[in-house]
Amino acid sequence: MTDLRYFNRLGPVKLGDIARFVGGELSKPDKAEILIQDIAPIEEAGEGDITVLSDRRYLKLLDHNAASAVITSQALSGFLPEDRPLVYCDQPRLAFAKLGHLFYNDPVAEHPGIDPSARIAPDAVIGTGSQIEPGAVIGAGARIGAGCQIGANAVIGNAVVMGNGCRVGATASISHALIGDRVEIGCGARIGGPGFGFEPDGQKLVRMLQIGRVIIEDDVDIGANTAIDRGATGDTVIGAGSKLDNLVQIGHNVRIGKSCILCGQVGIAGSTTLGDGVIMGGASAVADHLTIGSGVRIAAKAGVMRDLEPGAVVSGVPAIPIQDWYRQTAGLIRMFSRRAKKSEEA
Repeated sequence: MTDLRYFNRLGPVKLGDIARFVGGELSKPDKAEILIQDIAPIEEAGEGDITVLSDRRYLKLLDHNAASAVITSQALSGFLPEDRPLVYCDQPRLAFAKLGHLFYNDPVAEHPGIDPSARIAPDAVIGTGSQIEPGAVIGAGARIGAGCQIGANAVIGNAVVMGNGCRVGATASISHALIGDRVEIGCGARIGGPGFGFEPDGQKLVRMLQIGRVIIEDDVDIGANTAIDRGATGDTVIGAGSKLDNLVQIGHNVRIGKSCILCGQVGIAGSTTLGDGVIMGGASAVADHLTIGSGVRIAAKAGVMRDLEPGAVVSGVPAIPIQDWYRQTAGLIRMFSRRAKKSEEA
């Protein structure tokens, strides 16, 4: 159950309006006036709730489900009680994700204004309707757009430019960055720090100059404690609509395309380029100076050490086509099974 101390629930909403909002079709048009109070997961949904059934794996959770309506596909509708109002959608999970924004339309800045304990440089510009929380620091020449929220003790460095409707979590720090509209940056994220580059000089190491920027395009999400290094002599770029999970590391001069998904603990070494729509599983990594084509999918914990063509699906260390990885893994299992059997017979 959603704890309303932390979230502002809207509604109730008529079932017919829900169907129109998600682009679905009602199984029982005469039930369009039913009022839906809330959304809920399938294992918790009760009277007044709407839930989603998107996969047969979750059928076992229906035994105690009493939801007033279910978003599902035509193919799965036969597993639900005949008297249950349904909203048919081709992509039920996508429809449920959209519905969340109808019931919980979380505004970017709930309490506009600048807390007295915040430190704002005299020449910084704060857009209308923005919220600057206690202890935040806004550096000289910084420009914050309208309707932004800067969390407690966050630091926005000198000359940082941030578009409209952005959210920066508590204790995050941003420097040397140009940020688009509707960007969300999690607590403790570090953006614009110097990249990791050194050259040996006898018995010591000399740091390479890090005089580039970070450019974050519109509608990017950056998770908590993620680090994005500024470019060495060029820019580090995060493409529009890309989503970075918590604890992601992006090296200097990396260029990430549009609508990429990087799961937790992903690491990308310097000067590597990702195309659009790349998906990287948790704890996977890509070496430096590589080109990863659009639509590539990299399995969790894979290690990519060479360029990948668009659409490739890889796994393992070093990463290889995933079907080859499956065959190699199965072969190893068979080999060890035969050895174990021979040992037992001996």
